[in-house]
Amino acid sequence: MVVSDMFYCVAPMMGKTDSFFCYLLNLVNKKTLVYTEMMHAESIIRTNILENYNILNNLSNVAIQIAGSDPRRLALAAKKAENYGFNEININCGCPSKRVVSGSFGINLLLNPSLVRECVEEIKNKVSKQVSIKTRIGVDSQTSDNVLDYFLIELNKEYINKYIIHARIAIRGKLNTKDNLSVPSLNYERVFRLKEKFKGNKIIINGGFKNTDYNKEVFKNIDGIMIGREAYKNPWMFNKNINSNDIDKKKKIIYLYLSFLKNNFQKHLFNKNSLLHIQNIFNGYKGAKNWRQKVAIAIQNKDLNDLLKFIDCDNINRI
Repeated sequence: MVVSDMFYCVAPMMGKTDSFFCYLLNLVNKKTLVYTEMMHAESIIRTNILENYNILNNLSNVAIQIAGSDPRRLALAAKKAENYGFNEININCGCPSKRVVSGSFGINLLLNPSLVRECVEEIKNKVSKQVSIKTRIGVDSQTSDNVLDYFLIELNKEYINKYIIHARIAIRGKLNTKDNLSVPSLNYERVFRLKEKFKGNKIIINGGFKNTDYNKEVFKNIDGIMIGREAYKNPWMFNKNINSNDIDKKKKIIYLYLSFLKNNFQKHLFNKNSLLHIQNIFNGYKGAKNWRQKVAIAIQNKDLNDLLKFIDCDNINRI
């Protein structure tokens, strides 16, 4: 079976959940919702940042995460994203990076629900797709739930139904982006309490989850789980038909992925991230070292033929 009886999704990750990874995850399980890396509204409007998603027009279950704080610009970006086929528009209200904080968006928006309401109103006037919010349980030294509660009360007035809550506070200035993913303590109880108070909202919890097993107790308190870094390392977790011994199924999926890249992306469109996503995909199997070397050579030469030949032969096996 695939992981469908309980709702799991993949977190937005900069440099990770790009169009190529979205396509790869679709091959693993078309039902798993994946969120793109954060894209600023201005980049969406002014550049061709969405071009690869236009080429990958057979993707399903992909949500775009948009950053910004100008209601009209966010709405224009959302409309452009909808035209590319994304089935959900997610507004980033949780990123604590110095660049984002200095730009007055990301986690700062948790403290400005009236502005977020304006943004949502403008976006909903432009698009028909679902609009969701991703944020954290608090900012800096906050221990009270009042800020997050008021945020949901205000956003619910714009009929936002879905919230993704990272179960950590965001510490601005003192911690960098990477440290903000691990240093602030996880507090699942604050997210569970939020769901208890806002029963009509769909609440997805994020932070610290490493697999799609052993989470039944969590699902008693929440509507879904978002997995980040571990999902990138091991996308196979989203299809229970593919266990650790199913090397042939894994090789078939990677062969389909490489064939897609070869057929759709010529050298002038080559993107090394498309191969970095699968460089460590066979770690733990016999032949994994040779595979990693082949991927590195393919990146250098912008040529996939040797990789396709390597994976089509009996070069990767169980140890």
